[in-house]
Amino acid sequence: WRIRLPWLVYPALGLIVVSLLSLANATNGRVVIQSLALVLFFFLFYLVVSNFVKRREDVNLILYSLLMSAFLASLYGLLQYLGVMRGAQGGHGLGEVISTMGNRNYLGGFLAYLLFPVTILIVRLKSSILRALAIGLIAFSFGTVMLLQQTGTIVGLVAGAIAFVVAWAIFRPVEPIKKNRIWLIALLAVLAFTFLVEAPSGPLNSVVGLSASSSGSWISRAWAHNAGKTRSWDWWVGWEMFKDHPLFGVGMGNYKLNFVPYKAAFLATPQGAPYDFYIPRAAQAHNEYVQVIAEMGALGIIALLSILVMLPLFFWVRLRGNTDEGDRLDLILLGSGVVVFLVHALFSFPAHLPASSLVLILSLALASAPAYGERAAREVRLSGWPLKGAVAAVVLFCLAASVIGIRDYEANILLGKGIRQLQMGQTNLAEATLNKSAALDFCPRQTYYYLATAQINLKEYDQALESLEKCENRFADESVYLMRANVAVNLGKTDVAQRDIDLLLSSHPQATIEAQAQYLNAMISFRNKDYMKATEQLEDLIKKHPTFERAYMSLGDLYRGRGMPVTARKYLEQALSIIDKALSRANKKLSAATSMPVSEYGKLRGQIDSLTQEKQAVEESLSTLPVTSSP
Repeated sequence: WRIRLPWLVYPALGLIVVSLLSLANATNGRVVIQSLALVLFFFLFYLVVSNFVKRREDVNLILYSLLMSAFLASLYGLLQYLGVMRGAQGGHGLGEVISTMGNRNYLGGFLAYLLFPVTILIVRLKSSILRALAIGLIAFSFGTVMLLQQTGTIVGLVAGAIAFVVAWAIFRPVEPIKKNRIWLIALLAVLAFTFLVEAPSGPLNSVVGLSASSSGSWISRAWAHNAGKTRSWDWWVGWEMFKDHPLFGVGMGNYKLNFVPYKAAFLATPQGAPYDFYIPRAAQAHNEYVQVIAEMGALGIIALLSILVMLPLFFWVRLRGNTDEGDRLDLILLGSGVVVFLVHALFSFPAHLPASSLVLILSLALASAPAYGERAAREVRLSGWPLKGAVAAVVLFCLAASVIGIRDYEANILLGKGIRQLQMGQTNLAEATLNKSAALDFCPRQTYYYLATAQINLKEYDQALESLEKCENRFADESVYLMRANVAVNLGKTDVAQRDIDLLLSSHPQATIEAQAQYLNAMISFRNKDYMKATEQLEDLIKKHPTFERAYMSLGDLYRGRGMPVTARKYLEQALSIIDKALSRANKKLSAATSMPVSEYGKLRGQIDSLTQEKQAVEESLSTLPVTSSP
């Protein structure tokens, strides 16, 4: 059995080994295994394509399939933009565009990486109809990239264009351009018109209702438009992870699990002082290179550099070894698409997105395929035990991945079902369903959070605390720390609660979470019988958050316990007033709605139930106070 091993295989194998070594410091080893399974899948896919694509017709078929997929994804996104199909929130505009990918940035990247490679179709196809259709599809996809207003993808396309011009000037594939000049001119003309219509800076952009901002420099506008300060925060947090684990990193895929504690660590440094605002927990670093450094340490840097050095060397050898000008143009276009990906990876995380990764791997695999020659590749003959071992390893990997994948798929279905049951108030059913989901899932994450929510509703606080402890190395979100602190306070485990509260308050949480954390801080003081400190903390809290009803309730109870009924009544009546207003708003919203998503209904219903219980508690406390008294 003969296998072609392109040069790119060797740094890829190095990355796989480094990924395994990152298990040394991983918060959750199963997350590393899950991430590594995806890397292995794409590695095997690369080997298959780079070995079996031997005809240029196969290249055309693959690229046309990708182009059609890009068109459908673009069309779906455009319909969401216009409000014809439901987007992220059910309205219209750029904020609604998610297509099938969950985010307009993901869609823009996927389309941008394809634009150079699919241009091969214009010079390779023989059918005029297919060429004309390809021009239309490419222009439509390009227009969507412009419409999405993602600066990172535009910068990537500019870098790809520069790479194309430089490579063309070096290797001079003139003949295919000269031969197909009419078609290429038509493509450029259609792209230029599309830019004028759909780009924010284009003079005809009023057709799609976009307008360009002229305030500030281009760099400052781009930085602000792409939440530059937020992303730089994510990068600094990654740097803190690297400083703690410089050799192996925090573990492949473990960036998101370490974000909150390392965010707090970064804010305590001089560099963190200017970041005095809330930024949500980041699942990714918004820079693939920073994330590799954070998750795989110095060994990851070596693996990354080996890939970045090998890529231009690989394309250089392939281009120099191929005298066919048509092949050279194809390789340059494929390489330009890779450049777009690599540059966009400075601002986003395309390697973590299956569709984007597919485009990258296919571009590299096609450039490595026998269709473009045998240079920069080594053929290995497998026979006997090495062959049996290789086949057995691949079969075992595929079987294991399939079994785990099917179980995870079933677990995801049960998770969704359990969440809906929880939102509808079917708490006992939800607990049973979520337990089944956790048992099936290879690495359950949010499952334990929702399971803890069900257990809290059932007053199973010990089990809820256990579920929340499991979240720490699976789903380390601010809401998890807050919920665990709340449960720990109720169970009298103030040391556990204090640890979580201190972490939350040192990480600049969202205002609502900060208020609840400060409230729990006061409750810890109360549990520790430091009533004066608890009173001071609660009074400070209502100064910052004057509508936080639970603080008024607790102050009322504290003053009642201290024998100050007038002051207690004042705070309890203020709490009752706030609760009544909140209940009125919630009931009005519920009665006015003709329909609403189950998730929103569950949230609103839970809010009403919670406020009703609080109202009953306040009224009961008020009933124990004398009608008239003096402090």
